[in-house]
Amino acid sequence: MKKLFLILITFTTLTNISYASFPVVESNAKILAIEPEDDEDDGSSYWGILGGILFFGTIYLLVRTIWRAYRGGIPWVKKLLRWKNIWWLLLLLPVMFIIGLMGMGSGMGG
Repeated sequence: MKKLFLILITFTTLTNISYASFPVVESNAKILAIEPEDDEDDGSSYWGILGGILFFGTIYLLVRTIWRAYRGGIPWVKKLLRWKNIWWLLLLLPVMFIIGLMGMGSGMGG
């Protein structure tokens, strides 16, 4: 433990008393300054992945719940899933997709 403590003190001391081998003046500081890269797009991909997981997870849970209710004999679910009503449910999917795209925007702009 004493050796580890001594090494830590040594590294701390060396980093504090070490100097550059060249003179650092204002003009050198501007040349040597490294600007951080633009990482704005990295965060949005995580939100897209999370949104996709939530979207498909919600669809999965909704379909599973409706299927269990249909098998359980719930009357309003059986009426909802008749053949003439299925077409309205299938039409609802692209309509919801288009509304989602309109709300999201095209992503282009200034």
